[in-house]
Amino acid sequence: MNFALVSSSCLWLGGLALLAPLVPAHAAEMAPKQTLDLTRLNFQRSILETSLSPLKKHLSELILLEKARAEAHDFAGAIEARDLRKRLEDELERLDKELLLLQTRERSIEASLLPDRIQLPLDSAVLNGVRRDGGSLTGWAKPGASAEWQLSKLPPGGYEVVLRYRCSPIEGGSLMVQEARFSLMADVETTLKGPQERTLGTLKVTDGSGPFKITARTVLKDNLMQLLAVYLVPASK
Repeated sequence: MNFALVSSSCLWLGGLALLAPLVPAHAAEMAPKQTLDLTRLNFQRSILETSLSPLKKHLSELILLEKARAEAHDFAGAIEARDLRKRLEDELERLDKELLLLQTRERSIEASLLPDRIQLPLDSAVLNGVRRDGGSLTGWAKPGASAEWQLSKLPPGGYEVVLRYRCSPIEGGSLMVQEARFSLMADVETTLKGPQERTLGTLKVTDGSGPFKITARTVLKDNLMQLLAVYLVPASK
């Protein structure tokens, strides 16, 4: 076992960390500050993640070496291996905290770069038991009728779901909005004064590249609503 190599791993990692903030000079001229900060954080995170595998491999080797030397009654060698093991464990714990902090900063910057409203195009929805008609989605005739979108790399977090729709006195019912893990329920209320916008609630989005689906739960007669627009409003806005 090369103890010099193992003990120098922390120094090697620290050297890489010093390189992390460096970016090409032209990047600052081409990108806004927030975008540049996000690029820097991504770079730092990639370096830290790359370092995890060799450090974990060294740690496994030290655990085995410590055990082997203790069994051979080489207690001085076992103590030396134990001390190196503890140093690597401390370093891995530090890396875990630093990665979590970088991830939190990345999500904060990504959220700040989002527009105030994110519109999901009606023409990109995958329809089941629903039809397009004059710029709206209608014909939600039965429970289970749905429209589904694929989200476009949104940062995880809370988003208010806002629908613009028409609903006559003989239409209505209830619906469910869901993403990869979470969902919310809402009633579709009558809109007596023409199209209206309604906020259904805040949906936690865990997979920003995953599905977003609106499904009819109950239908009063033969149509839930005429859906004109779907917006997601970042809760941080």
